[in-house]
Amino acid sequence: MTFRPLTLFTLVALSMSLPVLSISLPANAAQTETTTSESSETVTPQAMAYIAQNINEPAEKRAQALRFIAQYPNENSLVAVARALKDSQPIVREAAIAGAMPYPLEHRYRMVAPLLQDDVESVRFSATVSLIKDFEQLQMGQQAELRSQADKLIAQLKLDESYTQQLLLADVYRWTLRPNLAQNIYLGLLASADKTTELYLNLSTNYYAQGQDELALSTLDKGIEFDSSNANLHYSKALTLVRLNQKGIAAISMSKATELAPENAYYWYLNGVLQEPLDIELSIESFEQAYLISGSPENLYAMCDIYIRNNHKNTEECISALADIAPPQVINDLRAKQAQ
Repeated sequence: MTFRPLTLFTLVALSMSLPVLSISLPANAAQTETTTSESSETVTPQAMAYIAQNINEPAEKRAQALRFIAQYPNENSLVAVARALKDSQPIVREAAIAGAMPYPLEHRYRMVAPLLQDDVESVRFSATVSLIKDFEQLQMGQQAELRSQADKLIAQLKLDESYTQQLLLADVYRWTLRPNLAQNIYLGLLASADKTTELYLNLSTNYYAQGQDELALSTLDKGIEFDSSNANLHYSKALTLVRLNQKGIAAISMSKATELAPENAYYWYLNGVLQEPLDIELSIESFEQAYLISGSPENLYAMCDIYIRNNHKNTEECISALADIAPPQVINDLRAKQAQ
């Protein structure tokens, strides 16, 4: 399906007043919603954003709050992160880097880049790792600045032979477009007694970067043998199978990912996309589940879109709800599609 996303900062603004639709709630969705509701009575993103900005709170508590609100990008969280990035406490600045992760790269780079020159080495390295993951998408000047910092980080990581630091070293090589150097380290770490599922995921990504999807798939299969309960492995396998034009098998892997991580709205959205040509009822249920879990305008749009294309009974209710929060052009496009 063709999905027209709204911008993230539009989503942040809209997410404060999302509508509720009277669609059927699957059992596990109801459980997720209840759990979220119960936990939100004691720990809410708004409360944690306040703690993050409260200089009277211990630095450790503020850092914990910043890492928490990284899961809930909204206006309050963004303000808290922006302020914390300039905080006098290194532990707070470092946590704010993690809190900035959900925001668009252009804005995130502008917020985080000053910390590449931070007085504290751990903060500089955290800023480097945070931004270098999107190295390919950066402008040439930004890449040059970041590569300089990455080389300093590499020099430090080479001195530490622990599994965790060597895995990070391989990742830095991969992020900075040096896949051969990364691959040598990844393959060596496969013999480590400390290996994790992350190793298989990152090695498969490295193969993908070199256009070697068959090797990526083989690596993910080995990862699933190592830990079949990891949803990320099944999700990554689904994407790899799609690239190999094996969408039917990909749908099976994506469905498995939703079973293992039923709280992940994005997995449900992708499951809806993959199931559409195979099982339209399951596809619709997956789009509904994605919206019920996330409440995001993007998933509401996707749900309306699948409703329209299948003359679903909830089409008008969905469009009406979306019209309360979306720009008129979005609604006009959906109406035009409905009239076809």
